[in-house]
Amino acid sequence: MNSNTLYIIGIGFSSDYLTLKSLNMIRKVKEVFIDGYTSVLLDDWRSLGAVLGRDCKVLYRRDIEELNAKMIFEALKKGDVALLVPGDALIATTHINLVIEARKRGYNVEIVPGVSVVSAAMSLSGLMVYKFGKIATLTYPKDGIVYEYVYDVVKENMLRNLHTLLLLEIDVERGLFMSIREAIDTLFTLENLRGEGVISKENLAVGMSRLGGQDMKICSGSLQKLMEYDFGKPPHTLIITSPKLHFIEEEALVVINDIYCR
Repeated sequence: MNSNTLYIIGIGFSSDYLTLKSLNMIRKVKEVFIDGYTSVLLDDWRSLGAVLGRDCKVLYRRDIEELNAKMIFEALKKGDVALLVPGDALIATTHINLVIEARKRGYNVEIVPGVSVVSAAMSLSGLMVYKFGKIATLTYPKDGIVYEYVYDVVKENMLRNLHTLLLLEIDVERGLFMSIREAIDTLFTLENLRGEGVISKENLAVGMSRLGGQDMKICSGSLQKLMEYDFGKPPHTLIITSPKLHFIEEEALVVINDIYCR
């Protein structure tokens, strides 16, 4: 077993969410990388580097997937390495693959959890976490093709009276962030294609933007109503609620709206 260690550290939504454990680990490693592919921070990479007091190399899709994280493994030959992940450490399959590959190559691995959009969206929505079903990512149509998997996920969850958390497509390198309005428009397009009565303008949903930031917005209402609301800057997240809410959920949505829908 090689004595060098790969630390995969979830850093939450911004530098404000760094834990003491994270900071201690980051300060002792030889090299620090930031994942600029799977998610995004509310502040920029330079702000994070300033807080840490050291240089950080940003890795994008080509670096991590196409080149098989070559820079990380080259650095690991010389000493301990930290990969900083916006959100939680192993939410993305990309990072799980890194853990597997590092172990195959004989390196130690240590993982530090962080606050993710998944946990934050569920808790901040005011909806019961026990009532969330399968999660899905809603993507932009590609070459005129709208992928129908999300429709099936929403349909299955509704049949079981469960909420659906929809993660919206982002492409950090291209500066592409799906908005709630675009997400709802895509859902309506899917309904027009399938025609099974799963998605309608009256569906109750919760729209969220910039979770964890000072300017975060959380608003509930019909899909039609949310489509007309300005959620501001990305990233955005959308929850399609279950057909039947618990009375506590109904009250919580009103309170959360009062606090964060501004």
